[in-house]
Amino acid sequence: MKIFYSFFLFFSIATFGQTPFTDISKEAGIDNIYDVYQGLFGGGVVAFDYNNDGYEDLYITGGKSQDVLYKNNGNGTFTDVTKGSGLFKDRIIVTTGVSSADVNKDGYIDLLVTTIASQNIQTKKKKTLSPNLLYLNNGDGTFIERSSKYGIKKDNFSTSSSFGDINADGYPDLFVGNYFKNFYFEDSPFGTHNIALLNHYSINEEYETGDDELYINIDGKYFKEVSDLLIDAGKGYGFGGVFTDFDNDNDLDLFIINDFGETSESNRLMVNQYPELRFENKSRELKINFGLKSMGVGVGDYNNDTFLDYHVTNIFSGPFIVNRGDGLPFVNLMNSVGTGVNKIKSFKDFETVIIGWGSLFLDYDNDTDLDLFNSNGPINPMVNAIPNILFENKGRVFELNEKSGLMDYGIARGSVHFDFDNDGDQDIFVVNQKPTKDVTYYGGVVGSKLYRNDSSNDNNWVKIKLKGNQSTTRGLGSRIRIVCGELNMIREVDGGSSHASQNTSIVHFGLGNNKKIDSLLVTWPGGKKQHLVDVMPNQLIQIEELFQAEPSFFDSIMNYFNWN
Repeated sequence: MKIFYSFFLFFSIATFGQTPFTDISKEAGIDNIYDVYQGLFGGGVVAFDYNNDGYEDLYITGGKSQDVLYKNNGNGTFTDVTKGSGLFKDRIIVTTGVSSADVNKDGYIDLLVTTIASQNIQTKKKKTLSPNLLYLNNGDGTFIERSSKYGIKKDNFSTSSSFGDINADGYPDLFVGNYFKNFYFEDSPFGTHNIALLNHYSINEEYETGDDELYINIDGKYFKEVSDLLIDAGKGYGFGGVFTDFDNDNDLDLFIINDFGETSESNRLMVNQYPELRFENKSRELKINFGLKSMGVGVGDYNNDTFLDYHVTNIFSGPFIVNRGDGLPFVNLMNSVGTGVNKIKSFKDFETVIIGWGSLFLDYDNDTDLDLFNSNGPINPMVNAIPNILFENKGRVFELNEKSGLMDYGIARGSVHFDFDNDGDQDIFVVNQKPTKDVTYYGGVVGSKLYRNDSSNDNNWVKIKLKGNQSTTRGLGSRIRIVCGELNMIREVDGGSSHASQNTSIVHFGLGNNKKIDSLLVTWPGGKKQHLVDVMPNQLIQIEELFQAEPSFFDSIMNYFNWN
C-alpha cells in the first residue's frame, strides 16, 4: 500500500470576536461575476487541481461572458490563466454549470461545461441550443475541446452535470440534467419568453421538458449514451443530479432534482442495480419524490449514523431528508432540525423569502459534525436582497449563524467548499450573477466571493486525497469512514453536487479534540476496501489504491456471508 503523508502546520489567523469567514476576494485576485442570459440559469464553479501542484484551482462559468480558470498561486492569491489555456470562447456560448473528472485516466483532471445557447459573433446569428463542452486537460496548462469526438454532441438546454463510476470499471460516467427540449430565445431580458417571468402554469403549457442524459465511459475513449437504463425515470425541468451511495451497498445511485416538480416530474431517486446495468425509480417507496422547485442538493451525514442525508434547496425552505437506512423510507426533518426558515431578515431589516440554490455540508469549525451552508439569491430581473445562510450544527439541531461573515446580498447560484490555502479548514466560494436592473437600493452589484475560513479554535482535522488505479483517478463516489473511539463519521468523494457545481474531491473530517484516528476505512466503488489504523491528525493523507485481483468464487461466498 502506498501512503504518502503531507504535513501542514495549522495557524489560526482569527482573533477572538472575529466572524468565522472573511471575504478575501479582492486581495486574492478574484474579479468575477456571472453574466446572466436567463435569470434562473448559472453559474457554476468547480474546485480542482488542474496542474497537480497540490493547490486547488477554480473554474467558473461565465454565462454570456467568458468562463474563467483561476490558478491557485499557493500564497493566498489566484491568477486568471484563461487566455492561452484553450478555454477561451471564440463565440457567444452561454455556459451554465461545470463538473470535473479524469475522463481518459491520464492523471489530469478534465472539465464538462454545460450550455444553454450559442451565437456566432461575426454573423450575429440568433441564439440556438448548443452542445455541451468537454475540455480534456493536456497536462501542460492547456485544454482541448473534444465533446464531438467523445459523443457528447447533442444540442441541449443543459443546466448541470455530475460524474460517477456507475459500473465500477474505473472510468467516470456522466449524467447531464436538461431543462427544456426546445426554447424560444429572445435577447431582451424582459422578453415574453424569459423564464424568469414565467410561472409553473405557463411554462408547463408552452414548453416541453428536457430529456436528461446518462453516458457510460468506454475505456476513456468516448461516451456511449445509455439514458434508457434509467427505468421509469420520467421527465422534468432538470436542474441536475448527484451520484451517491445512499444505501451503503457499494454502488452509486442517482438522485435527480427538478424545477416545477409540483406540476411536472418531482425529484427522483434512481437505485443502481449493479452488477446489472440499470437504474430503477424508487422515489415513491423511499418517500423522496418531493414536488418542489428544486435547485440544488447537498450530501452529508449530519448525525454521524453512517448513512448519507440530503438537503434540497427550493423556493422557501427545502426538505432536510434524513436517511434511516436498512431500506426504510427517508423522513423530512426540516422543521425539527431547524433548517425550515422560509423568511429571513434582509437589507435594512426588511423580511425576504428565501430562494435557495447551492447547498453544502461542511464541518467548518472541525468539531466532528457537519454544518450546512446555502447560497441564496433572487431570480433575475426580479431582484431583492436574499442573504446566504450558514446553519451551525449544534448536535443534530441547526442554529442560524447570523455572524458567519457569509450573509452577503448577492444573486448567488453555485457554491463549493475547498481548502484553498491548505491550512486544515474549509473555505467557501460563491458564484454571483450580474443583475439585469439597477439594484443600488440594497448595496449595488455583488461579484463572486471567496470566503476564507478564519475560525478560531484548536480542533483537530484530517484530509484524505485518493489516487485510484483500478478505480477512477480521484476515487469518485468512494466512501471514507473514520472511527475515533465511539465516534463514527463517513464522507463520500463528490462527483457533482450543490447547484451546477462540484466540491473538492479531497475529503475533510473535523476531529474535535480527538488526538488519534483509531480506524480509517476506504471503500472504493464496487466494494474494494483499504484499512489504516492509528492515524495521527492534522495532516493530508494521500492513499493510493492497491491493485486487487478479481475475487475467486470461494472469496465471493466468504464476502457474502461476512466470514472474512
